[in-house]
Amino acid sequence: MKIVFACDQYWPSISGVCVSLDAFRKQFTKMGHTVFLLVPEYPEAAEFDNRIQTANLIRFKSHKLSFNDENHLVNRSEKKNIFKALDAIKPDIIHIHTEFNMNKMVTTYAKENAIPLVMTAHTNWEELIHHYIPIIPLRLARLYCRYIMNNRYNKSDTVIVPTSLMEVLLDLYFVEKPIRIIPTGIDKEDFYFTEPLSIQKEDFYKKYPQCQGKKMLFTAGRLGKEKNIEFLLDVMYNLSQKRSDIIFVISGNGPARQELEAYAAKLNITDKVIFTGFIERQYLKSLYSIADVFVFASKVESQGMVALESMCCGTPVVAIGKMGTREVMGGDFGGFMVDDELDIFEEKIELLLSNPELYISKSQEALKHVDKWTIDVQAERMIKLYNSLITKAKIQKELALKC
Repeated sequence: MKIVFACDQYWPSISGVCVSLDAFRKQFTKMGHTVFLLVPEYPEAAEFDNRIQTANLIRFKSHKLSFNDENHLVNRSEKKNIFKALDAIKPDIIHIHTEFNMNKMVTTYAKENAIPLVMTAHTNWEELIHHYIPIIPLRLARLYCRYIMNNRYNKSDTVIVPTSLMEVLLDLYFVEKPIRIIPTGIDKEDFYFTEPLSIQKEDFYKKYPQCQGKKMLFTAGRLGKEKNIEFLLDVMYNLSQKRSDIIFVISGNGPARQELEAYAAKLNITDKVIFTGFIERQYLKSLYSIADVFVFASKVESQGMVALESMCCGTPVVAIGKMGTREVMGGDFGGFMVDDELDIFEEKIELLLSNPELYISKSQEALKHVDKWTIDVQAERMIKLYNSLITKAKIQKELALKC
C-alpha cells in the first residue's frame, strides 16, 4: 500500500505530531507498506535530513507564522509541486495531519482524484489559540477555531482522534464524518539500550555533574506557555525548600524558554534547574531512564505521549489529569494523576521519592501499563481502516463507471 502523510510540521520542529508521524511511518514500513512524507522545509532541515536519512521524504517551501517564529506553513504557491509529487506517487490513501495550508491543497487533490482521505485531529486548537494570537478576544478565537475545524474535518472520509476526549470535542464542532479513536502507539524497541544504562549515566553525569547523587525530576517536550512548565518550576521551588538532594531537568526548546529561564532565576533555583535544549529522540530514552520521576503539567494535550514514553522506561509519572493525559494514565497507573494543585503534586513526588517499595511497584506498573499503548496494535487498526476506505472507494468508482 502506498500511504501519503501530509503535514505542516516535521522534524526538526518539535511536537507530538512529529512523534506520531514517525511512529506510524516506521511501523507501516515494517509491515511492508510504503510511506511518503509531504512536509515543510526549514532553514535547518537539510542538515537534519542528511543525518537521519528518512526515506520518501519530500519537503516544500514554507514560511514562518507572523505571530510565531517557531512554526512554519507550507507556501500555497507550492500547490503545483505538491500535485506533481502526488501524481508521481499515485497514493492508495492520503492521511493529513494538519488543519492548515497543506490540508487545503492535499484535500483538493484527493477529492479531484477520488483518493480516500483520512485526517487526524492531533491538537485542541480551541485551547491553544489564545497562546498564539492573544490579541484576538478569546471567545471570538474559539468560535473561529470551531468553524475551521468543522470545515476541514468534514471534507475527510474519516477523522482519527487519539482519545475519547478529543472525540467529544469534535462532536461539539458538529463533525459529521465518522470518527475513530486510534492513539499514537509507543514503539518499545525505541527504548531498548544497546549498551548498559551505566554508560549512559556516566556520559550524562560528565555533561551535568550537578545531577550526580541527586533525585532527578524530568520533563520533556516543546517549551510553550501552554505546557504549564511554570507550574513545575513552582513545584521545584517548594520541594527545594524541603530537601537539598533534588534537581529538575527540562528537555526541549520552544518560544517560552527564555521566559522559563527568567522565572527560574526569579525563584532563585537556577542552580537546581537544567535546560538541556533540544535532544534527539534516540538520546531521550537515557534521560527518561536516569530520571527518578517524570513530571508533566500540561492541561491541553490531545494524548500526552511523553508520559507513556517515561513509563516505557519504567520511570513513574506525576501528571495533572487533564485532556489526553487523563485518558493515557487512566488513573494512577504507572504513577499518580492529580488535580491542578501544587501541594498535591508535590505530595505525590515526595511519596515516590521517600517510599522505595511504592516506587518499585509504580515502576513495574508503568512497564505493564504501556503494553496497552504499543504502536503495533494501533498500526494494525489504522491499516484495517485504510483497507476499508480503499475498498469502499473502488466500489464507488465501479458504480460510477456503470452509471
